[in-house]
Amino acid sequence: MPIAIWDASFSIGVPEIDAQHQRLMALVNEVEAAILEHHGAEIAAKALRTLCDYAVEHFAAEEALMDMDSYADYDKHMGAHMDGTTKALEFLQAVGEDKPVDMQAFLAYLSQWVREHIMEMDQGLGRHLRATGRV
Repeated sequence: MPIAIWDASFSIGVPEIDAQHQRLMALVNEVEAAILEHHGAEIAAKALRTLCDYAVEHFAAEEALMDMDSYADYDKHMGAHMDGTTKALEFLQAVGEDKPVDMQAFLAYLSQWVREHIMEMDQGLGRHLRATGRV
């Protein structure tokens, strides 16, 4: 069973961002499959790189919708993006350098981070965007 499953409770009411969140979850599941199916570190690293690249694009799309003057959680949200990106890139670097990594722990962290970020930070962004008429 996939580690990240989309359902309607994740919707923030912004179709573009909801579609990106669905894609992020699919990419988390691809990383999980590469690891659990023992495709090797190279395949897992490629799946993780794809996820990291897409996450950066997604974060940029969200950030383009934020107005630092009117969105009260702007700094907190930006910090969360930086923290998530940093952790994923650190893991990717470790895999690339053939350092021992706990793949299961990272998968658990990754899926939890994505779910919690959507349900906490992004839900707030969706409410803000709807309240200000931006969507």
